[in-house]
Amino acid sequence: MEQKEIFVRNDVFFTGVQEMLRLGKSVRIRVRGSSMLPFLRHNDDALLAPPEGKRIRRGTVVVAQTDESGIVLHRIRRIDRDGRITLLGDGNTRIFEHTDRSRIIAVVTRYYRGRHSFSPENPLMRFVGLLWCEMHPWRRHLLNVIWKLKKLITA
Repeated sequence: MEQKEIFVRNDVFFTGVQEMLRLGKSVRIRVRGSSMLPFLRHNDDALLAPPEGKRIRRGTVVVAQTDESGIVLHRIRRIDRDGRITLLGDGNTRIFEHTDRSRIIAVVTRYYRGRHSFSPENPLMRFVGLLWCEMHPWRRHLLNVIWKLKKLITA
């Protein structure tokens, strides 16, 4: 049977996702775009879990409604004392988004790439994710190297 893709607006899609999460179910979604490179690529999958009972801290990858960009899947860069949360996509170098705990829709509990999967909360992955956060001012240079290597490999 041939599979077809259907595209819907984020707000419509995530209304359905939120309902499934409210029922206590996990939801696996297809990632679109490159804002989470190098950890998640376009067409990778992410497993989402309800945020209730999950540890929300610096470095956690979440789906959240933001002030600036609507609904995004990004990493928590900072949590201020007043509860304001700053998000930054791993592949972004300048675009910060802001939210708060009440607007976190889901926590990403697993990444899938082909037949491989891994947890962003695995101690090694968490360390690398936090290190990547700290490299913010310099990571655009690393991303340029990654893009150039990717072009060489696929050429």
